[in-house]
Amino acid sequence: MKKIAIFTTTRAEFGILKPLISELNNDNSTEVLLFVGGTHLVNEHGYTVNEIKANNFQINKTFDYLLNEDSPYSLAKPLGIETFELANIFNDFYFDAICILGDRYELLPIVQTAILFRKPIIHLHGGESTEGAIDEQIRHMVTKSAHLHFVACTDYAQNIIKMGEETFRVHNTGALSVDNMSLQKRKTKEQLFSELKLDPKKKTILMTYHPVTLETEMSPKDQIVNIFSALKEYDFQLVITAPNMDSDRNEIFEIIQHNVTENSNYKYIESLGVENFHNLVTYSEFIIGNSSSGIVEVPFFKKPTINIGDRQKGRIRHKSILDTDYSVSSIKEGIKKALSTAFLNEISIMKYKFGEGETAKKMVSIIKLTNFDNKLLRKKLSF
Repeated sequence: MKKIAIFTTTRAEFGILKPLISELNNDNSTEVLLFVGGTHLVNEHGYTVNEIKANNFQINKTFDYLLNEDSPYSLAKPLGIETFELANIFNDFYFDAICILGDRYELLPIVQTAILFRKPIIHLHGGESTEGAIDEQIRHMVTKSAHLHFVACTDYAQNIIKMGEETFRVHNTGALSVDNMSLQKRKTKEQLFSELKLDPKKKTILMTYHPVTLETEMSPKDQIVNIFSALKEYDFQLVITAPNMDSDRNEIFEIIQHNVTENSNYKYIESLGVENFHNLVTYSEFIIGNSSSGIVEVPFFKKPTINIGDRQKGRIRHKSILDTDYSVSSIKEGIKKALSTAFLNEISIMKYKFGEGETAKKMVSIIKLTNFDNKLLRKKLSF
């Protein structure tokens, strides 16, 4: 039996990983060890460890390290604490390989500890690009450390191969989130809006806005202020979820809090959970912000995404993505197009680019067929 250690530190990451955890648990030849840390253990981010427990997943151990402050010093210092916590986990538990997803800075201590303990690293969502964020560097650092790559599409697979990764390591499985979106329980609008205390008669939009960690020309405060200024002309019911724990996160959060206090149509929810998020997308006019979910997941539902700024620059686009700059006028143009009947008709027939489902089954099949031996563990450049 192959034992796979899965590490999760954010709500978004866990939401994507759910079908893989379930598939590994359900297969007789694999076993999951689940380690939970980061914002899952922070009240201001919804204390989403409870969401993991609600899914009846066994948590083998938690690792708490965040200071819940957003200066570079306050983000860097906890990585040392995280490394200490991880050293204990790797020393106390036996597993054959680790599995991580994405591009968050919290992955770096996990990766370096896995290297020291000589554990193969399985990485999901490599080969992508987010030029406006430090995530770009971190993702590629993880790619060059990983031994198996599960990617969302052919172009991303080619990006990894161009980085010198051997082809036998790279697998185009499609995006794991497709399993969630295609298989999860659908809620009626009345049921969902009742649970979230929303008015089902009002036109609703969903916003998630994270710090753009490599943006130097406009402050985070001005960016988020401009979004709210563009939305003022409309009578939308706006649902806002929490920004990531990155530098300048608190600056964005303060403006969100102020606007929610001032406008009864605005509602702040730290974490919707993956099921409520996807259901709410289907009942929304459009999604606005700069989250990867707007690029990767929302197009599956053929809903418009107004993507603001450079945070997601470089990712593959669907026709439903409306890119704007940070100016009020540009954001207004994006809103206008997102609401147009012609545009909605156009995206209603577009093809989704990141897989057709059963992604978790494909991943587990590859894991089962992979020998965790010296050939896998010893990396070499292949050009």
